Amino acid sequence: MNQAAVVRPTPFQAQVLSIPEDHFIFLGGGRGGGKSFGIQLLILRHCDQYKNRARVLVTRRRLKSLLQFAEEMRGLFRSAYGQGFSYNQNDNVFRLANGATVQLTHCESNAALQDTVQGMTFSLIVVDEAGEGPELPVIDALALTLRAPGVPLRMVLAGNPGGANHSALAERYVTGRTPWVPFEFADQRWVYAPSTVDDNPHLPEAYKRNFEVLRHTDPALYKAHRHGDWSAIVGDYFGGVWSHARAVFDHHEVPPDLFSSLRLSIDWGSAAPCAAVLGGQLAYDVRLSDDRVMPKGAWVIYDEHFECDPQNIARGTGRTPGQIAPALHAMARRNGVRARGVIDSAAEARTAGRAEASIADLFREAGVRVSPARKGARVPRFELLKQLMANGEFFVASRCRYWLATVPSLPRDPRNPEDVDSAANDHMLDATSYLIAGASSGRVAVGDFAGPPPRLPDTGNRVMYV
Repeated sequence: MNQAAVVRPTPFQAQVLSIPEDHFIFLGGGRGGGKSFGIQLLILRHCDQYKNRARVLVTRRRLKSLLQFAEEMRGLFRSAYGQGFSYNQNDNVFRLANGATVQLTHCESNAALQDTVQGMTFSLIVVDEAGEGPELPVIDALALTLRAPGVPLRMVLAGNPGGANHSALAERYVTGRTPWVPFEFADQRWVYAPSTVDDNPHLPEAYKRNFEVLRHTDPALYKAHRHGDWSAIVGDYFGGVWSHARAVFDHHEVPPDLFSSLRLSIDWGSAAPCAAVLGGQLAYDVRLSDDRVMPKGAWVIYDEHFECDPQNIARGTGRTPGQIAPALHAMARRNGVRARGVIDSAAEARTAGRAEASIADLFREAGVRVSPARKGARVPRFELLKQLMANGEFFVASRCRYWLATVPSLPRDPRNPEDVDSAANDHMLDATSYLIAGASSGRVAVGDFAGPPPRLPDTGNRVMYV
């Protein structure tokens, strides 16, 4: 290597470089911590050490930020090798004189990313801006291309709190993990390596002062971006109305008999998670041990059941209603009620002309008595929930960890700012909104398709509108 230019990593970056090469890494801290340059140093060392066996893939969510990364990478390679490398701007591929290659691609869509890497072989994969995308199943699939022979294979993810993947990344790599201590996940050894702006001495003080505006306008976002606190983030959608300190309580302080009723609400999913909440309205004013008052009529999410892949909070288990029903009965039983409530009205759907049971029918057969929710449009349901939050009339039990891990961090839909981004993990939110909306009016009649349908009454009108 050319020794004329000396590149000195920060203490944080040096610690990242000291992680054993067969360990996967999640660089998940606040903004400005030096994660990107740390990634570039990892790439440089990998290429210099393994030469023609080094095959590197780098992905970023946005094309502009990928091009910026390419410029920074070109400057680092120039410092290390002088003119001993080439860069094809059309293909976004660096080729070094020692035979190593670095391919850069932006994930415009999940399908496009998969098409780009189909049949390829890599020794190091870097997914920057992992909170923004691609979806975690796509990231998991990328690992299948780590198969270069004779090289320690590694995946590095980097991202700040927030974005569509926030809850899934936090559940996998942050919650319950000790920074810098290896842990096992999916048969791989991972290291959670956080950083903050304090770990980057190259940034001016003016940059650090910019965070102070957030301290006053959005304290949760300040904690997330300034200190890398993954538990503090409040998504764009519920920003300003959700307060963990105000809304979360210990269920032991509010026994079930203080509710007018406790009902189930189910958002069905098989490939996607199946979310069920148990909640209702308080029948009395309740004063908690910290002197907070939960007013009579306030809506409360009292318990939950969340069917998801143990390794991916955004993926379902594929289990049937009959297999899920025992867990719902157990949840209802431990709270002294029966398993009855509402379900997404789409779960009542049947194939036209076929005498088959709907998803809701299968739950009813398993003893979970559900009626279709009075669903309506998404935005009015979510706005009602925001209003309840703002008025201090909505509470969540601290044991509802999946609700707390997903709903507060939901982002807005970039195409419709009044709605939640449906690509995010919004299943607990849907179940909550069905609970508050209540059941559809009228009784649910389940037909057996036996015999002809009843004749309509003759009203004397010769024209009938259907």
